[in-house]
Amino acid sequence: MANNQHHQKKNNSKMSYRTATGAPNPYARARKKRALVILGVFAAVAAVFLFQIVHAKVSQNSVNAKLAVESARYTKMKDENAQLKDKVKQMNDENYLEKLIRAKYFYTKKGETVYNLPNDAK
Repeated sequence: MANNQHHQKKNNSKMSYRTATGAPNPYARARKKRALVILGVFAAVAAVFLFQIVHAKVSQNSVNAKLAVESARYTKMKDENAQLKDKVKQMNDENYLEKLIRAKYFYTKKGETVYNLPNDAK
C-alpha cells in the first residue's frame, strides 16, 4: 500500500497544479493552454509582419536597381537629345549647311574646280 500511495503522489504532482496556499488549482491547465494559444497567435502575427517587411525590402531593392538602370538610360538619352538639338541648330545655319554639302557631296559653285590632294583622303 505504501508503494501505491507513493505512486499516486507522483502522478498527482505531475497532474495537479497548486495555488499559493497549496490547494489544487483546477484552472491551471486551462490557463496554460490559453497562454500557449495567445503565444501561438502572437507568433503567427509576428511571422506575417516579418514576411511583409522582408517582401517590402526585396521589392524596394528591385525598384532601386531598375531606377539606377533607367536613370543611366535617361542621362544617355538626355545627352543624345542635346547633341541632336545642336545638330538641328547647325542645319539651320546656312554657312554650316553649305560647308557640309560642299564637303560631303563635292558641291561646287560656278567656275570652281575641286582638286583632291593625297592628304585630303581620310
